[in-house]
Amino acid sequence: MDREAKLKLPGEFDIIRCDIPDMVGDWTQFDYGEPHSERIAQLRSEFDFEQAVQGAESEFEAFLALKRWVRSRWNHGWSQAFATVKDGLDVLRAAAEGNQFCCGHYSMVFRDCALALGWVTRGVGLSVADCGFPRDYRCGNVGHSVPEIWSNELRKWVLLDPDLNAYYARDGVPLSALEIRDAWLSHEADHVQMVQDQPEFVVPSGEHIAIAREFTPGLEQFDEQRVHLNMARFSRHRAMDYYARVFINGWEWVDERLLPTFIRHYHPGGGNRWTSHLPDMYWSVNVVRPIMRAAFIDEPAKLTVTFDHCMPWLDHIELSIDGADWQAVGESFDWPMREGVNVLECRGVNVQGRAGIVSCVDVAYASPTW
Repeated sequence: MDREAKLKLPGEFDIIRCDIPDMVGDWTQFDYGEPHSERIAQLRSEFDFEQAVQGAESEFEAFLALKRWVRSRWNHGWSQAFATVKDGLDVLRAAAEGNQFCCGHYSMVFRDCALALGWVTRGVGLSVADCGFPRDYRCGNVGHSVPEIWSNELRKWVLLDPDLNAYYARDGVPLSALEIRDAWLSHEADHVQMVQDQPEFVVPSGEHIAIAREFTPGLEQFDEQRVHLNMARFSRHRAMDYYARVFINGWEWVDERLLPTFIRHYHPGGGNRWTSHLPDMYWSVNVVRPIMRAAFIDEPAKLTVTFDHCMPWLDHIELSIDGADWQAVGESFDWPMREGVNVLECRGVNVQGRAGIVSCVDVAYASPTW
């Protein structure tokens, strides 16, 4: 058989390894913010959180460093500035002047700082089970607000609480809000570790309680004793009971263990979309998926590679062939086959220079024989 005829025969394209993370759910449903916006650029210029995460030994250690930095900016409390702060930059400026803020503000600042660093986050709302007409120790507070951050290392969303300066883990693996909920409602809270850091949570006192009485509806009777009692009760289950209801991006998770409620702290509630379909709330991000097509007629054998992705702020895609240095590629790439094992690795890189999860494919190729 001559060479021309031989080229028209397919060789052997055998995939011997395929490690491509799942792309779950609709990643486009959420507004992740803009890392290059004027406000985020100003935030990065005025505050030193980038220095706080430098030198971290892993991605998750960097997340924890940012959590500690945010917690260290102020102590939990109340402020006359509640009505005027609109984003993380406003909160940090006000905190530098001595104002104190609550859980939602810690979440806001953490998410804006993470955005400036090119990390993907989102806000999570939480609530106790009996949030409608609370009659026990929860009557002063039925909700909490925290951020989740996407971990490329763990390939999952992870909850961090910069207000309590904590995260939760099970068997050494950091948990998401929904995983904490599942442990609580399944009576498996003892299997979950609450990992707290320094600085610790500080109970509000003094003038900040007076501010709460004056400017916060429902807190007109607050005093030092009541504040300490409420905070002690909030933390008595390591705050895990506040994960009974989880709200993300307009979705509320429901199942047979806990159905929705239309009343929240004696006020009209509801309005969220109910779901027990995990991808609605736990979609994946930062994945690049190669799509390959074999070619061998009238040309040397190759795989034509195109890409799909779920990466916010994608700047470009990089490839590494057979362990070589990473190189940027366009929307399509011709991968020439050589005899033996061919190794392709690909990843996305966002506009802040953060690389996503690496997808890997190994193809064993053998030329056609006759």
